[in-house]
Amino acid sequence: MARAILRLCLSASALAFLMAPAGVGGFLVGVDLGSQYFKAAVVAPGKPFEVVHNQHSKRKTPTAVSFNQKVRAFGDDAIASAMKGVPKTPMFFPLELGRNLTGVAPDEFAWMPKRFYPFSLGANESGSLNFQMGDDSSVTVEEAAGHLLSFVKHLATEAADGAKVSESVLTVPSQATFNQRRAMLAAAKIAGLPRAQLLHETSAAALQRALDLDLSGVNGTANESLVLFYNMGARHAEVCVVHYTGAKHMGKNTVAMSVRGCGFSRELGGHLVDMAIAQRMLEAFKAKQPKLAEGIEKSVRALKKLEKEAMGTKHVLSANKDAQFRTDSLYEDVDFAQPVSRANLEEWCFETLAAFNKPIETALSLSNVSLTDIDTVEMIGGGWRIPKVQSLLSEYFAAQRPKEAPALNLSQHINGDEAMATGAAFYGANSSASFRTKKIFFTDATPHAYSLELIPLNASQPHEEGWKKSLDIFPAGSKLRARKTVKMTVRFDLRASILENGNLIMKYDLEGVHEAATGKYANLSTPLVSLKFELDPSGIVQLTSATAIFDENVTVEEIVKTPMASANGTTTAGNASAADAETAEGAGEGGSGDGEASAEASSGATGAEDAGEAKEGNAAADAAAAADSNATESSNSSSVQKVLKTKIKKRKVTVPVVENFDEIRPRPLSKDEILGAINRLAEMDAGDAEVQRIDAAKNTLEAFIYESRDKINDDENCLKVSTEDQRSKVSEALTAMEDWLYEDEAREANASLLEDKLRSLQELVVPIRERAVELEQRALLPELIDKVKDYVNMTLAYVEENMTWVAATEREGVANLTSDFVEWYDNVSKLQTEHDLTEEPLYKVMQVKQRLHRMQSEAQRLTKIRKIDPMPYTSDSGKYGGDYWKDPRMRKYYDDLMKNMSGNGTNYSDWFRNFSNFSNFGGMNNSEYMRSFYEHAARNFSSESSENASGSADDDGKSEL
Repeated sequence: MARAILRLCLSASALAFLMAPAGVGGFLVGVDLGSQYFKAAVVAPGKPFEVVHNQHSKRKTPTAVSFNQKVRAFGDDAIASAMKGVPKTPMFFPLELGRNLTGVAPDEFAWMPKRFYPFSLGANESGSLNFQMGDDSSVTVEEAAGHLLSFVKHLATEAADGAKVSESVLTVPSQATFNQRRAMLAAAKIAGLPRAQLLHETSAAALQRALDLDLSGVNGTANESLVLFYNMGARHAEVCVVHYTGAKHMGKNTVAMSVRGCGFSRELGGHLVDMAIAQRMLEAFKAKQPKLAEGIEKSVRALKKLEKEAMGTKHVLSANKDAQFRTDSLYEDVDFAQPVSRANLEEWCFETLAAFNKPIETALSLSNVSLTDIDTVEMIGGGWRIPKVQSLLSEYFAAQRPKEAPALNLSQHINGDEAMATGAAFYGANSSASFRTKKIFFTDATPHAYSLELIPLNASQPHEEGWKKSLDIFPAGSKLRARKTVKMTVRFDLRASILENGNLIMKYDLEGVHEAATGKYANLSTPLVSLKFELDPSGIVQLTSATAIFDENVTVEEIVKTPMASANGTTTAGNASAADAETAEGAGEGGSGDGEASAEASSGATGAEDAGEAKEGNAAADAAAAADSNATESSNSSSVQKVLKTKIKKRKVTVPVVENFDEIRPRPLSKDEILGAINRLAEMDAGDAEVQRIDAAKNTLEAFIYESRDKINDDENCLKVSTEDQRSKVSEALTAMEDWLYEDEAREANASLLEDKLRSLQELVVPIRERAVELEQRALLPELIDKVKDYVNMTLAYVEENMTWVAATEREGVANLTSDFVEWYDNVSKLQTEHDLTEEPLYKVMQVKQRLHRMQSEAQRLTKIRKIDPMPYTSDSGKYGGDYWKDPRMRKYYDDLMKNMSGNGTNYSDWFRNFSNFSNFGGMNNSEYMRSFYEHAARNFSSESSENASGSADDDGKSEL
């Protein structure tokens, strides 16, 4: 039985192990870092997707971080802190990552209304944005994003029960540039998000939608669908056309999706509507209160109140035609109220909302489709809920499609606010080996065109005058994960420049070609330089490797089989060998001419090179094999001959790829700059933790003072268990500590000092309060004792009457336990009544409760003892020989054994408890029956041995005990 149970446990463990994916210890987080709000979703192996809640139990958090106080504030807390200082509260900045400020006037750095967002902005040495914090300190936009992502990581870790983040996916707009993408990844590195990758935000929502699509083509369902996603956020709008088709994966129906094209506009957004309302309300207040007009424009607090109420009014007008804009004590204790209608809102935002169709037309144009081809429209983001936006879209779709075509409804099949975050998390899980999810085949594209320019790196190295090569490597619409190989035959070092839509974004210096061509391989021909580029899944172009390949003609000796001479005395062996040599030489020719550059798919180029190397590398092995083969053939039919052949051996030289940021603006953060930002973030994290610990210690100390003062002076039991002198000392200590809290030393105290102060008070107060609690609880003991005694007595009576198989010794043990407790309690309670209450009590209430609990448990144990009938002893199995099983001593042994095995209600417990060890089985071997059995076995064994030795046997085959 034990072995069977063990096998079952091992099988279950193995099954659990096989079903558990790799990387069980970590989790993946998907982050939708929007301009106004961010959302995050986590997924761990074996657990469902979960949207992260912030410190206020909300599913979305304002994209804001405040450096106003000693402790940083994030989200809603940062927005509240902005009332005290907007310049130190970066917000609405994700779209400013990677922005080039070179040549931009400082007055034009702002991207938000300066009146409502009076940031103090500057430009870094790299040419990107930073926030001036005063006191000669600043925070780069990448570092601000890093702080925010670090907060996201903290929230995600809490949501995952303390597990570590193993992978992360961040969303960016599809139009994000090379610089914006690199800046976002730099922010993720500062935040400590591991294995970060980027995903287009609308593509993430489209991926989330794919999970619910049925494109199997059975039961009347379609097998493809063309969907237009309209994503209107706070500060931008994006439209993408996505093509879904049915697919198969491991025999199961699934979906393949491809993003055809996207359009983008920063002229439209929900927050722009908020600003329009706030601006109109500001003008209305100034008209009503002309004396306060100048002052309110300088009051950040008043302006933030207007903005907050404007957001609420927009939401009200989304469901109602009229609303009341009201703000109490807006400025100088003056209340402000103004009626606003939906018509007013539409009038104020006419120019903003008029741009609703621009991204649609761009997306359709890039996708090479028309609205007639669209099957469904999906609305996502928070801004599309404005009724005017919905009406404009519906009218536009109806006007652009034939009358006989079905109407395009504005569908909401997914959560428009969270689909980007959950889609990002699913994207990471879908492409990771650590998670098992429904497989979705996903293809996305870049909207940017990337080209390559090649020039000589060093003018002193010999090269053709004016040599320069330009070619396209990834045109607009190229699929992500695409690769390209560029080849040219040159003898000089190169500088490779990558341009995005004609703008320089990266330069690589390739130094080492000239040295190899004029040094070690000077006697060889001009090398073929191969450059391999990749458009990675994050949409970033990279030069992954550079190689110079030299062709060297080598002569190898081969042994070939020569046929015997024919009747006319001719043979073709020599001609065949010559032809082979010519073919080998010809194989090395071809490729681009000197100085020419060509681009081709990397897979084809790599395959050709590898095939050539394999052919040349095996030449010697082929020759040896031929020799062995010829050696085994008959010399009468053929002869062997040594032939010299020319082969081409490729000599590869890896060319170092060095990034060059000269003239690159904005320049990505260097490793040292990122490391410095990481260290500053760690210092702030430690500082925040220390400040929070100090605040907690101070609050605990202050609360203890107030609570203890009330208890010591007003609680009746505390008065009984303490003397006047004791209470006086406590009161003096509490008053002194309260006064100390308002001194400079307390304001500058660290957490350890505050905790020591608390312990010094506890040494005086806690003994009195403990005696008071004991006094209160002792009064309740008699009732509790009577209940337990009644239960024990009733249980003993029931067991004696109805459970006769329970041994009397068991009942006596419980009864003795009860009587011992009663005797002990009567004694200590009598002594306690004579004891001074101001002294430490002679016994604790917890001691009494522990003994009562044992009494109750032992009595309850008796009711669980099972009745086991004696064994019938009718089977012959297990006989040692003869009819010894009828022996009464054997019956008594087994009866006692079975009783002991169920003595406490659970089989085998007491029986095993009696074992002293597994070698002699303790008391079992000392039983009367076992002693007689050993004697019987010894007699029969010695008798059987002697009989076997003499060749005779006992006829009856019986033995006696």
